Amino acid sequence: MDGKSERELIAWCISQLRRNIVGDFAYGMMRTFGEDDYSFPQLAALLYLDVEGEQTIKGVAEMLGRSLSATSRLLDQLVVRGTISRREDERDRRVKRVAITKHGRALVASVEQRRADVQIAVMNYLSPEERAQAIRGMTLLVEATKRRQEHHGHHESPAKRATRP
Repeated sequence: MDGKSERELIAWCISQLRRNIVGDFAYGMMRTFGEDDYSFPQLAALLYLDVEGEQTIKGVAEMLGRSLSATSRLLDQLVVRGTISRREDERDRRVKRVAITKHGRALVASVEQRRADVQIAVMNYLSPEERAQAIRGMTLLVEATKRRQEHHGHHESPAKRATRP
């Protein structure tokens, strides 16, 4: 890694970690979903609703950086699958609101557990001392993400992030 900047080294490490575990994770995800095919934007919408709670379709569209019509179609597919619910806003019937359902939360929990299982399996190849260092590093990263979210807002739209220095 000689000659690489710290940023390049971090990017390379993240890339290699993801490449080395993505296969096991992806294959496990396919088994978790069974016959249902979920697109990346659909999974992102589910994760967003799981964290943020009920949102307007417009809010989800802004978060995903997609048009209102494309987001509405994407969310309609999730309604059909029972992973989200859709309703009219009580104050303004033109506004549609969506929320993750119990089935959607179970799906997200399953995805997160599958991802954790794959990463823990990799960590089993570390010595106890190395595992402790890795856990400390991950704990620091979690703390850093919380500080970043407090500074920039929890889930900004891609358009807003693009304008940040």
